[in-house]
Amino acid sequence: MRKTFVLAVSLCFGLASFAENNIENSSTAATTEINQHEANVTTLEPEGENLEASGVERRFSAITEVGSVIRTDKAYFSIYQVLGMRINPYVFIGQGLGVQVSKNKNYQLQATVDLRTYVLDKKVTPMFTVQAGLNKTNEYASNEARKLNDIQFLLNAGTGILVKAKENASFTINGGYSLYTDFNKNIHAGFVKVGYVF
Repeated sequence: MRKTFVLAVSLCFGLASFAENNIENSSTAATTEINQHEANVTTLEPEGENLEASGVERRFSAITEVGSVIRTDKAYFSIYQVLGMRINPYVFIGQGLGVQVSKNKNYQLQATVDLRTYVLDKKVTPMFTVQAGLNKTNEYASNEARKLNDIQFLLNAGTGILVKAKENASFTINGGYSLYTDFNKNIHAGFVKVGYVF
């Protein structure tokens, strides 16, 4: 047992020594190569200019939307706020929070991941939206067969247009399909919203 332990320790020290020599040799070679490369390069472009030249436009953006959600049994007034990142002129991803209220004081609170794609980088462009997340409701269904759990999975899929008013201000109109499910029962709906993007 002692011989095995001594052999293992010796092997570890030997490998550590070998690795240290290789690191020193590698770092010396790498330093020499970097110095030669720096000598050959006369000017370097700043990183920001490279991003700008490649057309990448990353910035924070916020979207506020109001509209209506229509289900088979009732309609809701909807307010929806999204904060996120415009990754480039064609893709936006963010976190959305929404409130929907019906005339008989039923409400729904929503938290979603929001993905939007824009077809063109023009003043007017078609767009596609997908939101997926959770929906919390205080709703009581008179028809027990249609009642969902208080917390449901929500999926919105829609299409619309974006109109740029200024460089950092746009308007949207979109509509589409909504699915509410507790993975046992489903409720289907449609939505129409207008929004302001800044």
